[in-house]
Amino acid sequence: MWVYDYQSEQDNPYRQQPFVRITHLSFVDNLPIWTYPWHKHNEYEVAFITSGAGLLDIGEHSFSLQAGSIVVILPGVSHRFNSDSTIGMEYYTMRFDAAEEDGELQAFFRGIGTAVTSGINYLPYITSTMHVLFSVYHASDGSGSGTFQTVALALLQLTRTLFANHALTLRFDSKYSMSDVLDYLSENLDQKITLKTLAQRFNISESHLNRLFQQAYHISPIDYLIQSRIVMSTEYLAKTDFPVAEIAEKVGYSNSAHFTNMFIKRIGCTPGEYREKVSQGPDRHRAN
Repeated sequence: MWVYDYQSEQDNPYRQQPFVRITHLSFVDNLPIWTYPWHKHNEYEVAFITSGAGLLDIGEHSFSLQAGSIVVILPGVSHRFNSDSTIGMEYYTMRFDAAEEDGELQAFFRGIGTAVTSGINYLPYITSTMHVLFSVYHASDGSGSGTFQTVALALLQLTRTLFANHALTLRFDSKYSMSDVLDYLSENLDQKITLKTLAQRFNISESHLNRLFQQAYHISPIDYLIQSRIVMSTEYLAKTDFPVAEIAEKVGYSNSAHFTNMFIKRIGCTPGEYREKVSQGPDRHRAN
């Protein structure tokens, strides 16, 4: 997998309509071993499922996905992608800014809500286009050049056309009783947190907290905390030169050996091996 974020104006100078400000590109190719835990964004997210099959989890609901599925997720919606161990699932994601004054694309996607459609007939084009975007990223020294934005805009316009022709809107309850707990865990990955201290903070019994959280997010709060820490560590490994011991501390582990053991259990390799793999870049995953 790989992840690129575009934060500054230098990263992404083309922001005027009809362009949108691309904030993130990623490719996840090793589900179910590695996946983002429950999370939400301040941006619109479009996900393109390119291989296998899996689920989009939103609250207590799960929606089936397969190769060719395209998903739009609105800002502020807690979600995760998942798959079983026998099939696995690969997907690309693109996020773009939710401007204060919605442009044409933002207004369209906001109008359809969180939804899924099929782009199976365009799957080779989608896969090749995403690979081109990653290649242009490197060719332009990591900035969202005019070429980059033009290619991204063409893919988003195709996506809009497919959703305009056919889409299934995903209906769900957006108010979760455990969302405050989820946010607290996500924002305090570097802190020492146990189920006991978490329950004390939210004035609830440990067993009741554990049960409600699992009902809402299909994972225990401590497992979510561990998963989130490991995911954050992969970001540090991919984007910084921090030593492994320093990264361990940044994600809440005072013992780097314990961190390494937890990393191996969830990612399947050591932190050093992971850093070496992602340093090889997207050429390892060329489109078919």
